Amino acid sequence: MENWFAQFGSASGFEVAAVYDIRPDVAEAFIAGVQHNIAARTPRHGTDFPELIATIAQASHIIQSLEELREHAMVAADRTSPHADRKAIAIAAAVPPSRLYRVLEKHGRPRNRAQAYDEAVHQAIDEGVEGISAVLDRAAEIAEK
Repeated sequence: MENWFAQFGSASGFEVAAVYDIRPDVAEAFIAGVQHNIAARTPRHGTDFPELIATIAQASHIIQSLEELREHAMVAADRTSPHADRKAIAIAAAVPPSRLYRVLEKHGRPRNRAQAYDEAVHQAIDEGVEGISAVLDRAAEIAEK
């Protein structure tokens, strides 16, 4: 079985990277996933044990990398605003809210943003910050840490 390659680039034609030695079954699954054409797939190209093991290993590495990207994107989306829509984040990530909260807590994001923000406001006041807008700005800085 011959492995495939892929070239990635921008819409303007600038090539960013070329990837070689992609297992054909992995390439087909990736293409289907990117095109939102996710259906039950069985390997069509890998037929013997060593080929299937190589396909499994490559798929596992890609899944691990995509899981890490998804996790960091979830946290980054939550950091965009104190009012970021966590329900939308969970839906986009296709995870239940409990998993979203575990991921966010793992990366230091508060479960209860309102409480964390209230505590940050009190800390800003305790620091002697004067004026409502200055207090709110300082509270936002504290809450983001």
